[in-house]
Amino acid sequence: MEAQDRRVRKTRAVLKQSLIALMKEKSINHITVKELCEKSDINRGTFYLHYRDVFDLFEQVEMEFFNNLKEVLDESKKDIVSLKDTHLEPMFRFILDNNDFCLVMLSEHGDLSFTRQLFKYIYDRVIQIYGKESAMVEHCYFFIVYGCVGLILNWLNTGAKESPATMASLAENIILNGIAKYL
Repeated sequence: MEAQDRRVRKTRAVLKQSLIALMKEKSINHITVKELCEKSDINRGTFYLHYRDVFDLFEQVEMEFFNNLKEVLDESKKDIVSLKDTHLEPMFRFILDNNDFCLVMLSEHGDLSFTRQLFKYIYDRVIQIYGKESAMVEHCYFFIVYGCVGLILNWLNTGAKESPATMASLAENIILNGIAKYL
């Protein structure tokens, strides 16, 4: 039974990687089961044992990403002590570990609903850290959230040369102190 589970995990991982590779070239709407199977070196029958179609695979990969991100954020929220200790590093580490997927999803071949969900996760994290006080504060939250997503995208697009700890520190410093120190 364990061997079967390992084969299933391996098959799904190969299909996921092939989907990400194909999405670097074109949108999900233009990817066929046939080309996904060819790229994965998996026959169509095997594909259909796991997924209804390419969109089902896509939705499951996306859902897995957000479930894992939620686990990371839930685990790190236990460590939040003060405004000076926001613990964004686990989020940056998770993004780096999933950089191919994040880059594809935030590219022109990605999915707008993914971007909205990512904004919501980061927004919820900012609310969790700083609380919600007024409409003006909410404007600030959106500024921070869009800035964080832009920072993540730029970091990944430039090869993620800095460590997750460095990027978390940068984001925290900008959020708490502004950008004057970096100009």
